[in-house]
Amino acid sequence: MKIAAGLGILSLAAVLTLDGCATAGPASPATFDAAVSAAQARCKCRMGVAARHLESGRSYEHNGDAEFESASVIKIAVITEAMAGVREGRVDLSERWELTADNKADGSGTLLVLDPGLNPTWNDLATLMIGPSDNTATNAWIHRLGVDAINARMAALGFSHIRLLGTIPMLSSKDEEPSPWKGFRLGLLSPHDVAAWMAGVATGELLDPESSKKIFEYLDKDPSRLRIARRFPPSALWAGKTGTMSGVRNDSGILRTKKGRFVLVVLTDGSTAEGFGPDHPTILAMADVARTIVDAWSAELPDIVAKPE
Repeated sequence: MKIAAGLGILSLAAVLTLDGCATAGPASPATFDAAVSAAQARCKCRMGVAARHLESGRSYEHNGDAEFESASVIKIAVITEAMAGVREGRVDLSERWELTADNKADGSGTLLVLDPGLNPTWNDLATLMIGPSDNTATNAWIHRLGVDAINARMAALGFSHIRLLGTIPMLSSKDEEPSPWKGFRLGLLSPHDVAAWMAGVATGELLDPESSKKIFEYLDKDPSRLRIARRFPPSALWAGKTGTMSGVRNDSGILRTKKGRFVLVVLTDGSTAEGFGPDHPTILAMADVARTIVDAWSAELPDIVAKPE
C-alpha cells in the first residue's frame, strides 16, 4: 500500500515496517566495504555505491565519485529539465505529441510496438520515460529540451557528474551495419551525484518543493523492485530508476521504512559473471549490498513516528 505523496516525500513521516529485517552487523564503513568487495567478486564487475539515511545524515560511498555508464538512469536528468520547463512556463504537460514510424526509438518501451498516430500528452511521455523506461518517450523529451540545456541544468544544480551524451538509436536504424548500439554511450553518472539528486527529490529541495513532488510521483509510479528493492518486503516502499545496457546494470532510488528514508544507488559495469535476467549475479549482488547497509543502519535507528498529513 502506498502512502500519500506528501507524507512519503516532504514530511519526515515513514510509517511502514521493515518486516523480517535481520541486523547485518556493525554499521561501520569497514563492514560495508567488505560487503561491496564480496559483491564485486560475485558479479565480477566494477561497482559504485552511494547510500544516505536522510533523517540521521548517515552516509556511505564506494567509488562515489567514479563515473559509470548511465544507461537509463540518465533519464533523471531529462525529467529534471522537463520539470524546470514546466515551472518556467516553457512546457505544458497537457499538450500532445504524435507517434510516427520515424520517431520510434529502439530498445525498451511500449511506444515502439504501438501503431503510429497515437497522441500521448507530454505528461504521459514523462510517465513512460521514468517508469517503463520508454526510449521513444525519452527521445521525444531530449529533442524538445536539447542535450545542452539538460546538461546545463545539471551543472547549475551542482551535478557535474550527471551528463547526457545524446539520443537513443532509432528503431529504423537497428539493422544497420555497424550497429548503432556498438560502442554506444547514453550518459555518464557518479553514485555520489545520483544520490544527491535523489536526496534533493526526497526532501523537496530539487528545483522547488512542487517540482520535487512531481518528480517523486514519476519515480513512484512503476518502479522495478527486482534490483535494489528485491530483498525488502512490500511494506518497505520503493521509488526509483533503473538502467540496463550491455554489461551495465544500475539502480537508484528512495526506500521508505519505519526507520526513515534511505537513498540507495548502485551502479555496475564490466560484469563477466554468467547468468541471465533478473537473477543475474550482478543484480543479486546489488540487492545484497543495499540490504546490508539498510539492515545495519536500521538496527541503530529509532522508529519515526508518523505525522498527520
